[in-house]
Amino acid sequence: MARHAMIWKIKPELKEQYKKDHANIWPDMAKAITDAGYKNYSIYFRKDGTMFAYLEHDNLEEGGKILGATEVNGRWQKAMAKYFVNSDPTIIGPEMEMLEEVFHID
Repeated sequence: MARHAMIWKIKPELKEQYKKDHANIWPDMAKAITDAGYKNYSIYFRKDGTMFAYLEHDNLEEGGKILGATEVNGRWQKAMAKYFVNSDPTIIGPEMEMLEEVFHID
């Protein structure tokens, strides 16, 4: 299983609400994520609003296509849009930067 890490930013003052939304993720959204093949998906927060996410997926591009084609993902991204700090207003969802893995040990 390939490992992937990424960062994006949210408005730090909205952290608690962002956490509540994710603690109460819609069941159909959680199912869409797992149905798209995402495993071990975790999100972490820095005080400046930077979010760090880690997940595992054998084909991240294909998983993104599967998830992106679901109706629930469109609704979820629209509901989450108020949190994101994006320099490009045309981006739907968070403006992510993929991180390069430089070290791993089991």
